[in-house]
Amino acid sequence: MVKVGSFILLMLLMACSSAPELVQMTNQGPAQGSTYSISYLVPAGIDYREDIDSILLEMDHQMSLWVNESDVSRLNRGDTILLSLDLAEVIRRSKEYAILTEGNFDVTIAPLIKSWGFSRGSYNAHINIDSLMSFVGSRFIKDPFKDSTYWLPQGYQIDVNGIAQGHTVDRIADFLTRRGIVNYLVEVGGEVICSGAKNSGDVWRIGIDMPTEDRGEGMFQTIVTLDSMALATSGNYRKYWVNDKGQKVVHSINPKTGYPVVSNLLSSSIIAPTAVLADALGTACMIMGVDRASSFIESLPHVEGYFIISNKLGDIEVVTTSGWAAYEFN
Repeated sequence: MVKVGSFILLMLLMACSSAPELVQMTNQGPAQGSTYSISYLVPAGIDYREDIDSILLEMDHQMSLWVNESDVSRLNRGDTILLSLDLAEVIRRSKEYAILTEGNFDVTIAPLIKSWGFSRGSYNAHINIDSLMSFVGSRFIKDPFKDSTYWLPQGYQIDVNGIAQGHTVDRIADFLTRRGIVNYLVEVGGEVICSGAKNSGDVWRIGIDMPTEDRGEGMFQTIVTLDSMALATSGNYRKYWVNDKGQKVVHSINPKTGYPVVSNLLSSSIIAPTAVLADALGTACMIMGVDRASSFIESLPHVEGYFIISNKLGDIEVVTTSGWAAYEFN
């Protein structure tokens, strides 16, 4: 028994000594009109920067409205194309989330965004809403997995910006997971997913911005900890104009009316199992307003919400779903 025990102990010591030391790699840079920051624990000498940059470039070539020959740009011009698996998945999920959110998330609002002028950083108060609304509705675009080629109905255009970054985050997380990496943080344009822990053993901590234009560096409304969960925040506090009634009109368009939303909801932060789901839900909640949004998120399993509003006095208030507190860093 002593010999067997000694042998087992020796094998355990050998296994421990042969395990490679992990270092924390961080890749950062511009991506999808914003920035990305990805940290992951790997044996020394391993760096996936080129692979990650390749994925980011691939997503731009498929989904960016600013790339003239991207797949989405070509679809919006009326072309028939062979869909990539990524864009097909994004369109499929977009159709699903349009149903889930009762039409408050809809990628076919691209003509409205262009006509209102939001894509140019301005707004146009005089547009023909009725005419444009005849080209809005995800139910009218076909299943992307039904045929080998894909096209949009005449007059329809899509804008997948409300879901593309979330999909990209999940895509990179999947890339890392498939290579046996269990400790990582993937953030693209503010959408983030975390797994495991940092090299120090500490959990990944994510700050949610204060909804003010003049906030200082490192000033957060709250901080959350995440493991195998994603966080996405949508906000309008930097993008709005004041109408002739003194109301703040934000750069979120209601797909069911065609008009920008008048709302006191400054930002919505959603925790969900995937970044693509959190991304879509955050966008939809900005359309719903805080009361409907909070009850809607409360009804979904494994999803939590944190909503920042401006009350009648102009002060900041916070509304959360019942399970949000479990994620807050204390």
